This record gives sequence, structure tokens and C-alpha cells, in this order.
Amino acid sequence: MKVKKYPSTLQGWLDWQQTLHPQNIDFKLERIKSVYNKLNISKVAEKIIIIAGTNGKGSTVAILESILHENNYSVGSFTSPHIINYNERIRFNKLEVETSELLDTFRIIDDAREDITLTYFEFATLTAFYLFSKKKLDYAILEVGLGGRLDATNIIDSDLSIITSIGIDHTEFLGTTIESIAMEKAGVMRPFKPCIYAGKNPPSSLFTYSNKIKSHLIFNQNDFYVKKSEKSWVWTKGNKTIELPVLPLTGDFQYDHAGAALSAIDILDPKILDNKQKLDNGIKNISLLGRYQILSDKPEIILDVAHNEDSAQKLQENLRKKSSQYTIAIIGILKDKDVYSLIKPMINIVDEWYCVTIDNPRGMNAKEIKTRMSTLVPKKNIHTFDDIVDASSQALSFLNSDDRLIIYGSFYTVSDYLSHYQSLNNNQVAQ
Repeated sequence: MKVKKYPSTLQGWLDWQQTLHPQNIDFKLERIKSVYNKLNISKVAEKIIIIAGTNGKGSTVAILESILHENNYSVGSFTSPHIINYNERIRFNKLEVETSELLDTFRIIDDAREDITLTYFEFATLTAFYLFSKKKLDYAILEVGLGGRLDATNIIDSDLSIITSIGIDHTEFLGTTIESIAMEKAGVMRPFKPCIYAGKNPPSSLFTYSNKIKSHLIFNQNDFYVKKSEKSWVWTKGNKTIELPVLPLTGDFQYDHAGAALSAIDILDPKILDNKQKLDNGIKNISLLGRYQILSDKPEIILDVAHNEDSAQKLQENLRKKSSQYTIAIIGILKDKDVYSLIKPMINIVDEWYCVTIDNPRGMNAKEIKTRMSTLVPKKNIHTFDDIVDASSQALSFLNSDDRLIIYGSFYTVSDYLSHYQSLNNNQVAQ
């Protein structure tokens, strides 16, 4: 019998996983279900929450994770993509999974799959499910990768689902209208189980699907309410009203996500809402990379993973809250994204554009970005760079202390800059 030779490093495994299946995205759940069954996973967690949506999934996971952790529950979280380290995708009680646990689980999954191929994301999903099952968790919080109905995370039943928002994105997979995209995301609903929509006006297809399977659809401004003031915000549902500290997340829209998270807790474990101190601490201790993350004040450096029209609009709304500053934007975009919709909300805010090529086969070439955006922006204000290191070095040498640098367009763009930023800081500490 031939002994398998496994990769010896995490990166080696990840590189290999990306070659295992012929397609990066393959909406066929039979393969992952088959391997899941071979792993003999008895129970992923006592309670499972699945979160779908165009934008806001990561922040909703972080809010739930922090509140549940503060209340001494054991919590597993699965999110994607990662910003810096793959380990970010799987967390236990807010701590990233150990690399040794990942490598051991990769071997177990590879042995179990035999000749069944898996995509990179399917491998990650099974890894999370397997590790969760071994930890005997109180809660597992699962972020949908793409869509909902045919996403790998949707192979198991949840106790409650949340749909954060519906916008136009991934049209080649999900359809070209709000209603068709909503129907794909509605696939995370379960019969007779609650689904919470964080927004205020659910698309009609959510009601249609909810009624069809007898899921209870709960939504903002109908079943729960959020109201923000300068120093606090208030959540109301039924006869319950709770005043809470302001979120450590930028953007008024984040309060919709927090309202949905509190509504989920009210349904699954209402006694948590009785402990005001732990609830306040849970809100205060939320942490999330790359969502309007301010790295520096002089000049101001802002990172945001905005990568579709809806999130670019929200980024613009956040930026407008401050008085006008001279602004350079570094933007890197994936090939399947609409450059126009990412640029348009920002044209009256950004003075100079630095286009970069993402170091990934899926990345759009910087010159292509420039060509596509030149219908909106004068060519003299657009510059191209091979990588984010050169772009950021030039931008920072040009900006004054009261100016602003925005880095957005993709998770990869933010990841590349954060990695560069950390290496710079590490070198300064070493010196």
C-alpha cells in the first residue's frame, strides 16, 4: 500500500488545495456532502447560526461572536476570506485556530475524501465543521461564502439564519436582479425556523420563499428597531428596549447588523439580554479587520474591503462625515468586478487614483482598471503601479499629515497592504 506524502506546511496544503478541483467555484453540493458523511461528524454545535448577505456578514459574525463569548459560551466562527492569515477563517472563542490543528484536520479530510475532489472553500468548510464537532461548542456561527442556497456552508441545518443585505454582486452566479439574488440567499432559510433580515425593506422573494417553507421572517423596522444617538444606540423588540454603547465599527448601517444580531440572541437565548454589563462588554470588545479600519491619523490611512457597489456607497458615506481632505485612493480589483460601480460613488471624494495589480490570478491588471475608470476620471489623475508597496510608498511620500489615503476594492488589496504595513512595523521594532 502506497503511503501518502502530505505537504509539510500550511501554505503547501493551501497551494495544493487550489489545484485539487478543476473549478474555483462549483455549486454542486453532492461532493462536499459525501465527504461530510464520511467524516462521521455527529454534531457541529449545540446551536448553529448561518449568515448570508451581500455585505455585512463579517461584522454580524463579529458582533454575535463577541456577545456570546462575553457570556461565557464556547463559540466557533467560520468566515471568509481571510485578511492576512488563513487561520482567521476558523476561530474558537475569538482566537484563531492553531496551524497544527489545521494540518491534522487536512490529513483527515484528505484520507476521507478518497477520489472525490473539493474546492479550496469546500476544504475550508469541512475543516471548520470537523474542528467544531471536536470542540463540543455551544454555538457555531457560519458565514456563507457566496449566495446561500448552493454554498458549502449550507449543507447542514441551522437553528436560525440571518440575511444581512441584498445588493448586486456575483451576477454570473446569483443572477442580475435584486429579486434573483435574494432568492439564492433565501436558500439558508429552514422550515419552521426563524430568519432575520437586517435591512428595512426585504425583497419580495424573501417573503415568497419564507411563506413557501414556513420559515418565520423577521425584519428591521417591523419586528425590531434600532435608533442611534451620539453616545449610544437603542434596540427595541416587542416589549424589550435596551440602550447600548456605540459600536466600535464605523457606519450607521452597522447598527442594522447589530440589531439583527441582538434579535437572534433574543430568539435563541433571551436570558443573555438580562445581563447588561456583559452585553455592553460584548459590544465594546467587537474586533474586525479591514472594515473602515483606520491605521494612522497623520496622514489618515483607511482600509476597507469594499468590493461591490453597495459597499463602495457605504464607504463614501463614512468618508463624507469628515471635512474634505486631499485624498489618494489605492484601488485593486478582481477581474469579475464592475470597476464603474466601485469608482462612481467616490469620484467627488478622491483627488488622485493609484491603481494596483493584485498579486493573484484573479486580479485585474492595473492598466485595465485605469482604462475602465477613465470614462469617469480624468486620465491625468489616474496612475498605475505593479504592486501596493510601490503605490503606498509614493502616496505617503506625497501626502501631508492632514491628508488622507484610502485603500479599497478587494479583500486582497487590504490584505496586501496590511501585510506590508506589519512588515514595516516589525522592521522598525527590530531596529
